[in-house]
Amino acid sequence: MKKRDLVIVGGGPAGMAAALSAYKSGVRDILILERDQYLGGILNQCIHTGFGIDYFNEILTGPEYADRFIKSVQAIPEIEISLRSFVVNLSNDKVLTYLKPGKMEIIKAKALIMSTGCRERTR
Repeated sequence: MKKRDLVIVGGGPAGMAAALSAYKSGVRDILILERDQYLGGILNQCIHTGFGIDYFNEILTGPEYADRFIKSVQAIPEIEISLRSFVVNLSNDKVLTYLKPGKMEIIKAKALIMSTGCRERTR
């Protein structure tokens, strides 16, 4: 069984922000598990503007905002990204079992962040 310092379940905006924040705080063994084939989460569907004003000081669409975070996360080798990875079991002692194409992995996390998403809704 592999051991990881931090496992983040979800590669959307919150998961990527958590990974970047953890890295800036000194964590150097980070794994992001994302069930989709792309990072970005719901941002990839939000083609309207209104993102990025606080964080990047400019108005961005959801995909533009996601792309900035994706590039930041991918630029750090200590942040491993596992796409098309679906968690199927999580124990009380932070042992995760997840499926990815062609295999099943089991890992023990020192710390775990569940960042499994949200959906936009109309008014």
